[in-house]
Amino acid sequence: MSKNWTILETLKYTRHDWLNRLQLIKGNISLGKTEQAERIMDEIVMEMQQEAMLSNIELPRFAEKLLTHNWNEYHFKVEYELVTLPKKIRLNDDLLTEWTGSFFEQLNKAVLPFYENCLFIKIEPTDEMVRFLFEFNGIIENETELKSWLQSHDQYPDQVTFDQVGENDWLIQALFFK
Repeated sequence: MSKNWTILETLKYTRHDWLNRLQLIKGNISLGKTEQAERIMDEIVMEMQQEAMLSNIELPRFAEKLLTHNWNEYHFKVEYELVTLPKKIRLNDDLLTEWTGSFFEQLNKAVLPFYENCLFIKIEPTDEMVRFLFEFNGIIENETELKSWLQSHDQYPDQVTFDQVGENDWLIQALFFK
């Protein structure tokens, strides 16, 4: 499902996203729901701040993978958060992007299509490592295969854990030591 985006395609999807957001704001204002419109604008500002942080961590392929994920035909949406802005995350961009892409493919095979599945990625860099916490909310139909894939791909990242924490909630932690 990985796609090489042309500049024109990227602009097309970005423009489409922005028009949708503007229509939401305009619709709420016209209905007199100014607080809702302000909430949407605040969410957009926070999302743009996260995009800027992601774009500045010097992992361009990985950043592109996250920024364009929701434009592809996956059965889950991705959201992300960088807890702090590091000067530089010292990870191999190619290996990280390949692992993330493979993980997304495996997760896509494991989840129930047409359900509102969401993967929230929290990136926490420290002096010793970078911790990726993948919080999945949705329905995983084939947990065994996904777990098996994660366990067999534990050379990169250095450590992976997989835990179900609720009926439709899973935590996957990937640690990358520097």
